[in-house]
Amino acid sequence: MNKLLDNLRALGPVKLGAMAAVAVGVLALMAMLAFTGGPSPNAMLYNGLGLKDASNITAALTTAHIKYAIGDAGHSILVEPAQLDQARLLLAQHDLPAGSSSGFAIFDHQNPLTGSDFLDRIDETRAIDGELERTIDLIQGIRSARVQVVLPQADDFSLHTAPAQASVMLSLAGAAPLDRESIDAILNLVASAVPGLKPSNISIADDRGDLLAQAGQSDTTMLDARDASLKQATEQHLTDAVRSMLDAALGPNQVRVVTAVSMNFDRTAQTATNYDPNGQVVRSQQESRTKSNRTENSDKTVSVANNLPGASADTTTPKSTDSSTRSDQTTNYEISQTVKHTIHATPEITRISVAVMLDDVQAKGPNGQMIERPRSAATIARIQTLVETAIGYDKARGDVVDVQSMQFANPDSMLGMPKQSLAARFMSSGLLLPLLRILISGLIALAALLVVFRPMVRRLTAPPAAIGSEGSLGAIGANGQGTIAAPVGEATDNPIRSVIDLIDRSPDESVAVIRGWLSHESAP
Repeated sequence: MNKLLDNLRALGPVKLGAMAAVAVGVLALMAMLAFTGGPSPNAMLYNGLGLKDASNITAALTTAHIKYAIGDAGHSILVEPAQLDQARLLLAQHDLPAGSSSGFAIFDHQNPLTGSDFLDRIDETRAIDGELERTIDLIQGIRSARVQVVLPQADDFSLHTAPAQASVMLSLAGAAPLDRESIDAILNLVASAVPGLKPSNISIADDRGDLLAQAGQSDTTMLDARDASLKQATEQHLTDAVRSMLDAALGPNQVRVVTAVSMNFDRTAQTATNYDPNGQVVRSQQESRTKSNRTENSDKTVSVANNLPGASADTTTPKSTDSSTRSDQTTNYEISQTVKHTIHATPEITRISVAVMLDDVQAKGPNGQMIERPRSAATIARIQTLVETAIGYDKARGDVVDVQSMQFANPDSMLGMPKQSLAARFMSSGLLLPLLRILISGLIALAALLVVFRPMVRRLTAPPAAIGSEGSLGAIGANGQGTIAAPVGEATDNPIRSVIDLIDRSPDESVAVIRGWLSHESAP
């Protein structure tokens, strides 16, 4: 150990500093490979891009000499964190991403003098398609959309007009299917943007080939789908409420809850009119009176004397007189009435059934072993009361709550369960990559020790050559001259190389010999 320290001190501070710097660099490199395993992760620039936008963005980044990486099968672009802001400003300058459609911007650079009715109609359809695609792309879970709209058009010499229709193709961003609320939103968005388009004339499909909305469906079919979704949401809400309440008291994985809800989705409209006979009110009244008088002679004799001009009437002739009076009155009464319109559109819960299964508790047996025992009847009764209160139990409605205590099956003890091998569990544990990094770092360190440090240590720890007659160097003669002999056992075919090696091995003795030579030459 002392020889090693002496040899290290003989190297000098410059060589020792160089060796320390090399050792520190190698250790830092091995630590970086072991802990990071590669370069620093990139930052997300844009995600969910169309292939056309991704191509334009990569071209702009290449022109600006910004390094990038492509992920998600070409739909996402990543850059270095230090260049993230610069890349976003560059893309904003080039109006990227621009989307897959232009919308009504298609009319910005058109000459109205060179168009026609047919071209204008085609451009209008394309503009509506583009605007709808831009709107649908903003919905969460949708990567891109394609819309094709057929506007209503009347045939020549025909009074019939074909209704508007539309088809929508969706490219989903993830593996999860699109929920019913998003499908209904797309149906209403497209129907509201196209004149005369009904939701029943819209077809929606995704890139997996699933038909999400079929054209020709009546409003009743769409309502049935919404009713089923509402029923499922109600059951899930009650199940979550009961489970969360019991988990707080019994602990996790101790309860299984299943809820079934029966609902009445009949939509009825009822009109009722009630008359109040005691609420009579005079609406109108009409009265008419008639009076007539008639007088006649009783002598009915006709003679020439009676018909001569200037003949005087015989006052002695008796006369008959009739007089009559008539009076009519009409009164119209209005009877008070109440008209009531009742529309039942909200679903009504007709029955709730809840099944609750509790795991048995562990208790010590007579011999001290742990055994499974059902829960007590008092505990089950308290839990049943809590469940009934949580769901709004109504006995008149026919609700049912059943609580049972059973032993849950242990997945590890189930027969026929395939067991994973040790290698399969090791591969799925995620430890393979870190172990490979450590193994590669260890191999690099071992190679560095064998190739670099081992020869250096061997040279530093070599024993120095003997001086004088015993070994290797001769002593200075009496006349002031000295000789340096080669080490025992080493070849001396190349005298110059031997002299250099001897000087390197014995610098003090070499200096003494040279001084002897100089002093001998300077003597008279």
